[in-house]
Amino acid sequence: LGTGLGFTATLVTTRYYGADALGVATLVFVILNFANIIGKAGLETAGLRFVSEYQTHNKPERVKEIYIKAVLIILCVSIPVGAVLYFIAPYLANNIYHKPYLESFIRSQGFLVTPLALSYLNWECLRGLKKVGWYMFYNSVSLYLFITLFMLGVFWYYGGVKVPVQLRDSITVNVQNISIFLTFVFSTIAWLSSSKFFKVKTEFTIQYKVLLNVAIPMLLAGSIFFIQNWMATLVLGKYGTDKDVGIFNAVTKIASISSIFLYAINSISAPKFTELFSKNDNAGLQKFVTKSTMMIFFTSLPVLFIFCLFPGYILSYFGPEFRLGAASLVIMTIGQFLSMMSGSVGYLLVMTGYQKVYQNIITFTSIINIILCFILIPVYGILGAAIANAVTVGLWNFIAVAAIKKKLNILTVYFPGIDYLRRLNS
Repeated sequence: LGTGLGFTATLVTTRYYGADALGVATLVFVILNFANIIGKAGLETAGLRFVSEYQTHNKPERVKEIYIKAVLIILCVSIPVGAVLYFIAPYLANNIYHKPYLESFIRSQGFLVTPLALSYLNWECLRGLKKVGWYMFYNSVSLYLFITLFMLGVFWYYGGVKVPVQLRDSITVNVQNISIFLTFVFSTIAWLSSSKFFKVKTEFTIQYKVLLNVAIPMLLAGSIFFIQNWMATLVLGKYGTDKDVGIFNAVTKIASISSIFLYAINSISAPKFTELFSKNDNAGLQKFVTKSTMMIFFTSLPVLFIFCLFPGYILSYFGPEFRLGAASLVIMTIGQFLSMMSGSVGYLLVMTGYQKVYQNIITFTSIINIILCFILIPVYGILGAAIANAVTVGLWNFIAVAAIKKKLNILTVYFPGIDYLRRLNS
């Protein structure tokens, strides 16, 4: 549903506001997310891990304590980060991107760093409570739902015709900003209600360093993972046009549909990884990992074929200019499929205490990604961005699979016939 709404929000934006407006909104959103990586300080993943652990052992007072301390740290970090983003907006707009009209849009993101960081904490803690429905809604659905509704509302206000050109960029960015803030408000309400926050008493016995020992490696890993996912957009924003960024965003959204089942199973599997690992049930963990990866493989395979056979036709729904991204869609879909064959490798490493291994893998592959982006994008544009993305995804999953096999003696990869090969090997 979340991926489908993301697709819908992109489709509505491009059809009624244009590829350029989508490009501007995408670029400022990526800048916000870069600031947010620092602002949330890795505490959303630490929150997920500890909330899941304490929930399993029926310790609601510890759950509340973890959340309160995570909020305090996020406030101390994210507010200064937002202020810095606000004041460096002119430099980013004029000196980095050479697009002065971005200044006011980037400034507005400074006010959203804290709400977005707390939103991440809210929905990850909800996942730790095994409130998977709420987690999936706020992580994947709410933002795109609000954007779609507001975009259609503005379109209706203008009588069902295209929004005036001079207003398209500002409307698109402002709608995105409002949707981010509403997601924060409603996710906070959902967390307070689901955790019975005001009914539980707690004594503050957990030291901050216990939380930070998990959070800081995840801050570093999150920063690097952001680079891996969004560096192509940032570099394309510098060397390409707003339209290029918009087309690449559409390609990325469509390609992500092929991994919808990976996201869905990840939302369920992360707490289960912690539960099985804490019980030293290695056989049960291997069985659960194999089953989840097999489900991801078979449910995603039809989408892969459709996107690879009809890329231009699918992209044409966004507008005729989007056909330029057909080859990029094929390349990125193949990269996504490699991720699906590998399974939930990132969460498995983190939830079993190997977050530093996870960090090292992402660091290495992100360096490769940066190099590829600056080599390929200035020459090949959107196609170069897609190649850099697919190569990085494939390399990251290959190394993670090998690390999990070495550290946990668990094989996450699935493809038809792999059980037969295992029996031959044994």
